[in-house]
Amino acid sequence: MNRNLSSRIRTIVLAIVVIIQGSFIVVSAQDPVSLYPDLRWPPHLEGQRVEELSFKNADLRDIVRMLGTRYRLNIIVDNTVQKRVTIHLVDVPVSEALQYLAKDNNLEISQTGPIFKMGPPAELPPAPKEWNIHFVEERLSVELQAEPVTEAITQIAKETGKTILVDRDINGNLTGQLINTPFEAGFRQLLSANGYRLNAEGQIYRVTRDFLQDTPQGNPGRRTGLWVQMHEGLIQMESRQASLNTVLDELSRQSGKNFLLLGQTQKLLDVRINGLTLESCLQSILLEYDFTFKENGNVILIGDKANPALTRSELFRLRYLKVDGILEMLPNRVMAKAELKVIPEHNALLASASQDVIVDIADIIRQIDRPIPQIFFEALVVDYRNFDIRELSVEAGIAQPDSNGNTLGELTRWVPGLDLIRTAPSLQHGANRLDNFITGVNIGRLPRDFYVRVRALEQAGKANIRSRPQLATLNGHPAELKIGETRYFRLVSETPLRDPSQVYLQTSERFQTVEINISLNLTPWVSASGEITVEIHPEFNTPGEQVSENVPPNIQTRSLNATVRVQDGETIILGGLIQEIENESVSRLPLLGRIPILGRLFSSQNHDRVKNELIIYLTPHLTYSEDWMQKN
Repeated sequence: MNRNLSSRIRTIVLAIVVIIQGSFIVVSAQDPVSLYPDLRWPPHLEGQRVEELSFKNADLRDIVRMLGTRYRLNIIVDNTVQKRVTIHLVDVPVSEALQYLAKDNNLEISQTGPIFKMGPPAELPPAPKEWNIHFVEERLSVELQAEPVTEAITQIAKETGKTILVDRDINGNLTGQLINTPFEAGFRQLLSANGYRLNAEGQIYRVTRDFLQDTPQGNPGRRTGLWVQMHEGLIQMESRQASLNTVLDELSRQSGKNFLLLGQTQKLLDVRINGLTLESCLQSILLEYDFTFKENGNVILIGDKANPALTRSELFRLRYLKVDGILEMLPNRVMAKAELKVIPEHNALLASASQDVIVDIADIIRQIDRPIPQIFFEALVVDYRNFDIRELSVEAGIAQPDSNGNTLGELTRWVPGLDLIRTAPSLQHGANRLDNFITGVNIGRLPRDFYVRVRALEQAGKANIRSRPQLATLNGHPAELKIGETRYFRLVSETPLRDPSQVYLQTSERFQTVEINISLNLTPWVSASGEITVEIHPEFNTPGEQVSENVPPNIQTRSLNATVRVQDGETIILGGLIQEIENESVSRLPLLGRIPILGRLFSSQNHDRVKNELIIYLTPHLTYSEDWMQKN
């Protein structure tokens, strides 16, 4: 009986629940409510209703997937949703069924175009942190309690309007309080108290690590400091009694290279370095230890200079100098520490030595292997005949050039060597220089029509252009020009020979060579100001009259030595090489002029003296290589 009563009670309760649920569903169907008003459901869902939806302990993702498939709806469930649902719905709109499923499980539905997504609600951003930072009239007030250093500095930069850069390896916290202190002084002390360092470069502030602490062996109570910062390949370092191992460890950490120390040293390092590359920094700090280093891939070996493992070789190719003379230019201190070999085929020097010696050699070669100036000479050698310079007018010597750079005046009044373009000519100046010119040196710039006028004099028989050579040489190197000929003279000699009955004359002939040359030796030097100093040695050999066919002619030599300094394009005029030639000529009437004694009445004898002056015009031009011109 009890069993029947219990069964009846359960049936009645279940019926009541079904009636209540049925009433609720009917109300929902008749009075739909949109829980997510921003959603735009597809038009084909309008009027579509779920006839019956009944699941027990089912996965929510499976239920949503089934609804999406049944009613052609693009909907996905977030992978983080792990919900199991027991549900029974009858005659409910599809959109409301999905919304109630999301709402009852604390989920949200979002929409991206035609696709719907069911997932956990978005987390609200945390409330902004309130910072106790104030900046008024360049005075800073802060109160920090174990705040992250990068966040605190960022807020200080925002409040103050200052540009503050923080190294990327900075971490830790800031704690401290400043009350109305000057910005830079207060900020520097705040950072220093927390183990950081402030560097000011103009209006830019940079926060880096402060000194790393190091305790040298044997001095446990002594504190030392080391601060190293590497930025864009350049190193800033400050060391106070830090050991070499500590310095190398920090350089290795910040440069990303592996250091291997071959040997140990107990010396301590006091140094301040600013803006050096890693290579230059190592050279500086190892100099005191008589150590060197060698880079092998990503490993830098460090040790004593005498260690063969640290010797390296480098080939230095010379761009301008000749390698044959490079060893004479290197100082003895370098020669004693390096093994050097000249390679003429490549115009290069192979050096094997420690790193510091290699750097020293490279620096010396960089200073001496510079472009060598090249000097181009234009020369003109003219022999002026029948010229008595003292009898000619000085007017041509002071003539002003016209607009085309040509001098004025008649050819017959032109004085060779003095027709120069000068900056401040005067009549008295020209007259005073006439006597000195005959045996002296003149410097100036020739007019543009100079060579044309000399040719005109040559055609008039007053000049003879002996030579017009052009030659070039490097700075400090001699240049020689030789033009001439070798003449052969037949010499006849008679040698008496005796025999018992008579005397015989034996005639013999031979050829004697005589060199007739025009030579010009030049050695130029170019100063830093661009002036050209030239050593000049011209020599002219001309044959004289052959008195007898048995004697070769005399050789007349004219030469001079001079050292002058000129500007580029100025002309050096060398004079004073005077030659006098005497000629005797006899003219007779045929037959009558050869009658003894009476023949003098029918003949005449002329004695001529020809005076020639040789003048050399030498114009140097300074040239450099295109590479040097582009760099300078």
